[in-house]
Amino acid sequence: MTGAMYAAIGGLKSHMTKLNVIGNNVANVNTHGYKAQRMTFQESIYTTSKSGSNGGVTMGGNNPSQIGYGCSVGSIDLNMSPSTYAPTGVGLDCMLTGEGFFMVGDKIEYERDETTNPPTITGHGIQSASDLTEPLLTRVGNFWVDADGYICNRDNKVLYGFARVQNPNYNPNAKPDEIKADPSIAEPTIISTELVPLRIPLSAAAPNKDNGGLDANGEALWEEGDPVYPYLSGSKENRYPSYKDKATNAGGGTVTYPLTGTQIAVAQNTNENRISDEMPVQLKSMQIGTDGSVIGTCNGKTVVIGYVAIASADSPDGVTHMDGSYYKAMGGAGNLRVASLVDLPTKYLGNQETPKADTDPQPKAADAILSDSTNSIKNGGLEASSTDVANEFAEMITTQRGYQANTRIITVTDSMLEELVNMKR
Repeated sequence: MTGAMYAAIGGLKSHMTKLNVIGNNVANVNTHGYKAQRMTFQESIYTTSKSGSNGGVTMGGNNPSQIGYGCSVGSIDLNMSPSTYAPTGVGLDCMLTGEGFFMVGDKIEYERDETTNPPTITGHGIQSASDLTEPLLTRVGNFWVDADGYICNRDNKVLYGFARVQNPNYNPNAKPDEIKADPSIAEPTIISTELVPLRIPLSAAAPNKDNGGLDANGEALWEEGDPVYPYLSGSKENRYPSYKDKATNAGGGTVTYPLTGTQIAVAQNTNENRISDEMPVQLKSMQIGTDGSVIGTCNGKTVVIGYVAIASADSPDGVTHMDGSYYKAMGGAGNLRVASLVDLPTKYLGNQETPKADTDPQPKAADAILSDSTNSIKNGGLEASSTDVANEFAEMITTQRGYQANTRIITVTDSMLEELVNMKR
């Protein structure tokens, strides 16, 4: 007889857990990027009082007789489907219209080596899928620009993406036949496929003879305040954002940048011949475009500093909820891949080239950058909460009634046990 009481206790616990889930959903009805949870019940163990039989030659069969012991929590699921658009009017606020996540995290630490000439900076961003566990995933695109020029969210986490850098193969004196064979050499800058915190480029100093800003005819090669993009070397030890200094060697000659036939504008701070990481360019009217481009206006020209990277999990509903609006691709989410909303120069992380021959190094399949043509970005707004208040209120009523029914079972069971005890009187 007491089995009914234990079953009812299990029901009370399960219904209270569901009420906690409902309460959390309702509490986050106005939380941007919140994904509503759903709890399901499952039956508990059964005891078999009589087993079933298929019957024989002379006798028919019978069904098994079993009694259950209540219910328990079956699952608590996340529904990661895109929600509705909530306009905010802020230029860098953005929302993903499809599945996927923004990648945010800490700034990458670099070490400056003053013993080399010119000085170098060691450190690199995310170059392979094995490092994708470091950044956090989020659906909330409330970004802004901090004092150091980094694109951050309101929790001081920097936004990861594919940055624009100097083209190491740029040749301003290339002939038409050379450009036809390799069009990339005609572009002063390229988009790197190494995942790095997106940062506004530096501001160029006024061109003069000392910093190489004047050509042979005395004409300026750039305008003061033009964006200065970082240099990307070919080695892992010296990658973005390795800002190179223009220095003078012991003989008094100028040390040139390790580029072929190029002249890079320098940014002014305490030394007009030095690139500084303390003076970002002044960009106006910044916003994130539908293709994930982070753009602004400088000296009347549109500047694209890079593209937002979109993280894609094999099972988006299986990500693990961390503190706040952040997730991580842990057990249940499968592999985490990186996608772009635009076509990039190379198709693999870390600027790995597509093999042209069987003898070329073969990039890992997990390092391939997906082309997310089904997704886009809406700017000037954030993703609203996916909580359906009407549905939550209906679930609240049924949960309350279920809880009341289970308490009634306990009351009735207790009354019957009391009658049993009173039989001896």
